[in-house]
Amino acid sequence: MNSSPIGLKDDCFAFFNCLLSTCELRWSSNEIPIPLCVEGRPYVAGLELNLQEHSRRQLAGLEAVTSTGLLHALWELPYGVPFPTQSFNVLDRATLESAEDGWVEKQDDTFVRLYQPVGTIRSIIVSDRSLARAVAKAASHSPTIRRFAIWRTSTTGKSPNAVETLLRARMLGVGVIAVDDAQFVELVAPAEAIRSRPVVFRWWQAELAYRNWISSTAPIESAVASV
Repeated sequence: MNSSPIGLKDDCFAFFNCLLSTCELRWSSNEIPIPLCVEGRPYVAGLELNLQEHSRRQLAGLEAVTSTGLLHALWELPYGVPFPTQSFNVLDRATLESAEDGWVEKQDDTFVRLYQPVGTIRSIIVSDRSLARAVAKAASHSPTIRRFAIWRTSTTGKSPNAVETLLRARMLGVGVIAVDDAQFVELVAPAEAIRSRPVVFRWWQAELAYRNWISSTAPIESAVASV
């Protein structure tokens, strides 16, 4: 898995600048809209912050965990419970032994996970001038999050092709918002997210969003209080 470095491409910045005002209108008050570019796909993610874990990291000087190898190893550990080191394969054991203090505690022949997910991605927004492409981009994300497709258009979505695509968006559970200059029109409401067991990718995605957030805002307690 690849993620864009913190210095994102210029076209991504243009995309984000176009959407952030939309996010403010549509986002849940407990989600932070954060620009991401993962596997070459730019989108805005809504991060619901784990305030307790964020505070712990701020006090301990810990940042984001973006190593998929470390996250996979941490995934194998139950939180706060001593687990025998010999239960892990050679790679995971070496990864945990070399992990930065604050993620895992080594006690004799056991590991204790201190790491907690820093938050959860609850929503994403993508954008395109093509309605079909915007819907396809949004639908490529998991239905375990709310998905919005921003259609940058000057039309009303009443053409036969648009009507068909909007019906497909509704079937897929993708919300569609038409944007014309400063006007926003919701054409399809997004489906509620499907609840499911978290997976390592969702931890990693949230960590990437957290990395971008702390890198761009250097959040302090007053900033967190407004979340």
